Amino acid sequence: MGLAPGLPGPRNLSCVSYKHPSVRGGLGGAGGAKAGTVRCPPGQCCIGIWNQSHTLVQGCWGGGGAACPSPTCAPSPAGPPGGAVLVCLCHGHLCNGNASGTGTGTGTALGLGGPRHGPVPDRVGSVGTLWLWGAGPLLLLLTCLAILGLRRVRAHTGRPPRGCRRIGVPPEPPSPDLPALHFLQVLQTGRFSAVWRGTLQQRPVAIKAFVAGAAGRFAAERAVHGLPLMEHDNVARLLGTRGAGPRARGGLLVLQLYPAGSLRHFLGQHVGTWAGSVRLALSLARGLAFLHQELWRDGLYKPSVVHRDLSSQNVLVREDGTCAIGDFGLALALPPRAQAGTSARHAVPIRKAGTQRYLAPEILDESLDLRAWGRALRQADVYALALLLWEILSRCQAPSDPGAPVPAFRLAYEAELGASPTGAQLRRLAVEERRRPLIPPAWHRAPQPGGALPELLEDCWDPDPEARLSAERALQRLQRLAAGPPPARCPGAVTCHVGPQCR
Repeated sequence: MGLAPGLPGPRNLSCVSYKHPSVRGGLGGAGGAKAGTVRCPPGQCCIGIWNQSHTLVQGCWGGGGAACPSPTCAPSPAGPPGGAVLVCLCHGHLCNGNASGTGTGTGTALGLGGPRHGPVPDRVGSVGTLWLWGAGPLLLLLTCLAILGLRRVRAHTGRPPRGCRRIGVPPEPPSPDLPALHFLQVLQTGRFSAVWRGTLQQRPVAIKAFVAGAAGRFAAERAVHGLPLMEHDNVARLLGTRGAGPRARGGLLVLQLYPAGSLRHFLGQHVGTWAGSVRLALSLARGLAFLHQELWRDGLYKPSVVHRDLSSQNVLVREDGTCAIGDFGLALALPPRAQAGTSARHAVPIRKAGTQRYLAPEILDESLDLRAWGRALRQADVYALALLLWEILSRCQAPSDPGAPVPAFRLAYEAELGASPTGAQLRRLAVEERRRPLIPPAWHRAPQPGGALPELLEDCWDPDPEARLSAERALQRLQRLAAGPPPARCPGAVTCHVGPQCR
């Protein structure tokens, strides 16, 4: 029997399925008040949540196999030490119906049978899947507590939480005074916010709900979206906001929904044609050039905006195969260039902010030019743009050979430093050694327009910030590249005959 990726258990894992009557929220065809069994989709494991007196929830959990290392159920406190809720995640057959441990929070051993223990499943169980993220506010809260409990256990053992590097606690669906706004499903969680799929007046939308401590990020992002003349096809579109308060936690942003998800997700799932890859690259450069541009129109003024956290996770893909730049929590609107001057006294406090992998060398080694900090931050954005262009064009299929293998998607520097590089590793590689993601030899050998790619990337990620192209110049180069005939083979494609790259 094969294994599901990232999950130590079997593909056809069955779990006890149960929902206590006190737990509200729709669970589809599974998780009724009478215990049963449920067949989990590949990649999921079993979850059980108890309080001091009875079982609350049992079923399948889709948070990823890395969080379910044990084949047996060993409950741990979900929440603060001494709390009343226990949780276990496991990957054994029906393992969430047999709790083999003593909960620190309650002092009560959990097992089968009795009113204080998990229910015994019937021989013939219900069918369908218990989707915890769609199970209502209480189930979502319990699942978040479970994640916190796992993180605390790993902290006590000195091990980092696997697969949870940036996970945060998504807020429960807030109840803002927007009666036409409905929360349906969590799409993404982070340290500062959770993104929900929802509807506004029956129109599909994305709802970015900030945690209570992130009101500052909410305010910064809302301020950038609220600048005059900010409407652009390649910038995520804001539809509405709800300020921070007792009902909206750290604030809400209602955004246009981009069903294809982030650029990182899209590239991991799709191999692009030459035309499609250039279309993505062009739209990304067009969006950044627009942000960096100052605009005056009909008495309105849009300042130059630096993003400061450009990454493939913060770029969204539209249904037409173009990009929309989002996540402006670290963005800055720059003062007018005519009044900016060159004195460091005008500079806002600049710190190492953003996704570490995409930080420019001058930010990694803290040598950013504060005498002209606005220009310096634009140059740092262009460095990140170059890494994203490399990621996009590395997933391009050869026009002349649609069957030729294309390398699996990798983030910038993943081949050199792995999935989670440290700041010290990036400094050594990008600053001291001046290395960049590998440009395949085929990119250099390809006739125009493919042969222009190495020069474009090298001019955007140059170690000297002053030597880098502006976002507008990078866009012009891409436009010339797109106007020419497609290359015989896409730069990212690998034609295999023998060798390890063909395996």
